[in-house]
Amino acid sequence: MFNNFEGSVKPRRQINLGGQRSQEDKKLLLKRTQEQRKAREAERLRNKSANKIQAFYRGRKVANDIRQIERVNWDQHARAFFNNLEETNAETAYELINLIRSFLFFYRPHLDNQRELCLCQILSQHRKGSQTLFLPFAREELRETWNFQLKQTLLIFLKSIGFSHDLDQTGINEYLIILRSAIDISKYEQITGIMEGSKTVKTIMEHLVSNGLYQGFRKQILTVPIDKSNSSSRNLIADLLMTPIKSEIRDIALPEFIKQIFTIPLLPMHITITNLPIEAILSNIINMATDQFQTEEICSLLGNSLIYALPKVDSFKKLTLLAYLKVLQNLSSIIPAHLLAEKYASNSNGMMIDEDEDEEDLDMLMVTSSSSKEIIIDQQVLQAIEKLFDQKHLSSIFSFATKADTDSLLKVANFLVTLMIKWPSRKDELLKAMIHGHALKWKGKSATNEIWQEFKSTELAQKVKSQLFSSSIVTDKAFAEQWGLLALLCELLSRILFVTGDDEFFQEEKNPLVMKDIIEMSIYLRNVSFNLYWNYTFLKMDSTLDGSCITLHYLRDAVTKTLRQIHARDSRRRFTPPDHWLMTSEFDMTAFIKAVVLEEQDLESDDTDNKLVKRGSISTSPRLEILSNIPFVIPFEERVKIFRKFIENDRERNYHNDFFLDRRTRATIRRTHVFEDGFTHLNTLGKELKRPVAISFIDEYGLPEAGIDGGGLFKEFLTALTRQAFDVNYGLFLNTQDNLLYPSPHAYARQEQQLNYYAFLGRILGKALYEGMLVDAAFAGFFLSKWLGKLSYLDDLPSLDPDLYQGLIFLKNYKGNVEELSLNFTVVDKEFDESRAIDLIPRGSETTVTEENRLAYIFRMANYRLNTQISWQCKAFFNGLKDLIDEKWLQMFNQQELQILIGGTSTPIDVDDLRENTVYAGYSENDIVIQNFWTVIKSFTEEQRQKLVKFVTSCSRPPLLGFKQLNPKFSIRNAGHELRLPTSSTCVNLLKLPAYPDLKTMREKLEYAISVEVGFGLS
Repeated sequence: MFNNFEGSVKPRRQINLGGQRSQEDKKLLLKRTQEQRKAREAERLRNKSANKIQAFYRGRKVANDIRQIERVNWDQHARAFFNNLEETNAETAYELINLIRSFLFFYRPHLDNQRELCLCQILSQHRKGSQTLFLPFAREELRETWNFQLKQTLLIFLKSIGFSHDLDQTGINEYLIILRSAIDISKYEQITGIMEGSKTVKTIMEHLVSNGLYQGFRKQILTVPIDKSNSSSRNLIADLLMTPIKSEIRDIALPEFIKQIFTIPLLPMHITITNLPIEAILSNIINMATDQFQTEEICSLLGNSLIYALPKVDSFKKLTLLAYLKVLQNLSSIIPAHLLAEKYASNSNGMMIDEDEDEEDLDMLMVTSSSSKEIIIDQQVLQAIEKLFDQKHLSSIFSFATKADTDSLLKVANFLVTLMIKWPSRKDELLKAMIHGHALKWKGKSATNEIWQEFKSTELAQKVKSQLFSSSIVTDKAFAEQWGLLALLCELLSRILFVTGDDEFFQEEKNPLVMKDIIEMSIYLRNVSFNLYWNYTFLKMDSTLDGSCITLHYLRDAVTKTLRQIHARDSRRRFTPPDHWLMTSEFDMTAFIKAVVLEEQDLESDDTDNKLVKRGSISTSPRLEILSNIPFVIPFEERVKIFRKFIENDRERNYHNDFFLDRRTRATIRRTHVFEDGFTHLNTLGKELKRPVAISFIDEYGLPEAGIDGGGLFKEFLTALTRQAFDVNYGLFLNTQDNLLYPSPHAYARQEQQLNYYAFLGRILGKALYEGMLVDAAFAGFFLSKWLGKLSYLDDLPSLDPDLYQGLIFLKNYKGNVEELSLNFTVVDKEFDESRAIDLIPRGSETTVTEENRLAYIFRMANYRLNTQISWQCKAFFNGLKDLIDEKWLQMFNQQELQILIGGTSTPIDVDDLRENTVYAGYSENDIVIQNFWTVIKSFTEEQRQKLVKFVTSCSRPPLLGFKQLNPKFSIRNAGHELRLPTSSTCVNLLKLPAYPDLKTMREKLEYAISVEVGFGLS
């Protein structure tokens, strides 16, 4: 056996018989040694693991064998126990203890389900007047053991109810009966006494609830189809569900009930639960962490809360109703908005368009980010959630609000704002109910007025009354609900302003707020909006106010929208004191201008990709944000300076080398075809039109006119072109009754060639703005609003069609039956003596205007006349305009200010300012001719002064920053001693004035020349 053993335990040395000694590298030796050590360690681990596996297998095999033996014995004992009903209760109790002990030892669900059912039947038996289940409790020495065994056994029954697919309805009922008996305190009274029985039942229920009582029933409820459920089992389950939450362990049971049962979709359709303690459930939901629920469960919680609470809302006490509203608010806030975008999002009769939104936003209902896992909510659940907007439900809440104290009103306000945020398509409906509904009236006062009075009394209102308040107020939890009240106030007032004409706005009986209140409110809104823009780099605008879904973005937008609406009214008809809108007292305006110009330069100076990233990011400068969104807090004159600085920067960035390269565009224009030649030569330039343009004129005889264009000829070309294009006889533009221009709404104006003309005119107007040239044209406000990317509504309609406006106002205030007026959702277009009816909504001719939808009709009619008819023309015009003028530059101004930017200010001619900025050629300031000239000009009427300015510059209005801005300067040149009429060269703002001998001659010649426009043009 040991033939090779030589008596030595040492390994034999390796002897090299080759005669040479090998040298092994040290690193290789260490590496080989480490590998050998690892191999030995791996072998030891394999052996150890094999031993463990073998031991485990042997143990399990032995245990399974023992269990199998135990099962055989248990079957015999159980059969005998089941059939032997003559034993004493004491013997039965001891035998039952042993039987259960054996069962708990060998029980495995997939092997012993029949034995489990047998055991349930044994426990249901009655022996000598007592149910077998309760016999061990009669023996004091067995109570503790039996209590433990019974809890374990009941838990097994419970799991079988929820997870076993082999049980029929009869088996389920047997388990349910045992479970119900085990927690029925009345069964213990005769055996253990009421005190001991109550204690036992409590421990059993605690164990069951903590170990999946409600989870098992949830599984059972969801597994069995509604149409196949057994009424008796449903009643038993309902009883078992309610018993723990009505007992001493309510605090333990209610959270589990809510999590497992109250999150079952449409719970009342699955099971009828009477006397559900909805008040206690609502209180518990508030205190539960919502992150433990899936989105589908949140929707079900919201739906079930509404279903069970809705019939009781009117009877809720104050604290319960507030808890109810808080639950609805919290749950609604968590659900992603896109899951709630229901069928009402496409409601054709609703007023879905916001007057403060731009045209691109109009095409987009909602943008949401989709998760990797698509969540689908049952439509029936969504229908249950829609009970939020049930008329009776809202009336109950409104009725409560009218009687609520300030703290309660804050909570109601935050709840209503949450509904508007999560269901934007229902916002109009909700606001309409608040404004016009009878339930929300405070002793005759409107909701808007009462909410305004409540807000004024809050601590927040006192804080934001100062121009620059601390930004910490925005994130302070103590003010969260008060911000919600302000948001609701803004939504209400914004909606009212949207449907109120200017004439109604100034009538106190039709305006819910008196003018003094509106002025005061605008101060709060101005301060809040400015500070949210000014400090937004320090604030997380996507964060929500504490306990709500109101983001700082939403708050800022709501406040800014309302503020801009009030400012728009004030711009059309002033009612605020001077400098009311300005926020310049808290910072240095010079530093502001310098900083904002540098920020814009930095934004535009990068490469294209980075520029797009910057424009789309939140890193835009607060100053630029203020100029884009609430520009009126900065004086108009300062914004004009900023505008000119932006243009200077743009010119320097793109064309700083043109002076040396002479890259001017040259165009030859026939005086008889100014518009056509201008379109041919300049329209295709696009952005390149920013470069200098040299114009050469061909006179009516086909001969080139003398002269080199240093800028003056282009100005004359611009004047002649705009005079022709904006002539209503040319067909591109029409006049309002106030002689304000707007694009022709006729069908031919939407033809491709006509749209190209509009784009060209947009570029020409852009060139005039870019070069600081004034154009003698006045545009309608609703057309200028398109330059700002805004839509126009009811307020602008009087300037276009005063008769239609009066008719719509009559309809809005009509007290009789609206249907008697026989109106439908169509509009009649008349074009060249032909009429055709156009539907304002799909199947509009079949939709009658009623009390409910008349505001939608008014809105759509105004929208069609002011926006839809000229939308193509305006888009083409603006596409041309933005080739030269960045749209964000224009957003620094409103419509009235844009008109001043285009055509100059409508203020009286300042003769002293004109004199200070006049240059002379062949004359000096002290010449008698010049002295007489200024004496005559000072004696002129305002109309005569305007005619003189137009005679020399081609525009009757002075530059918006005074005559110092006129380029070239206003000039007077000596035209000799002849007594001929004065002439002008409008291209260079030059008056050629003969040296008239006296004051009388000077007056006569000037008056005649400016009245008949003799000499208008080159000489």
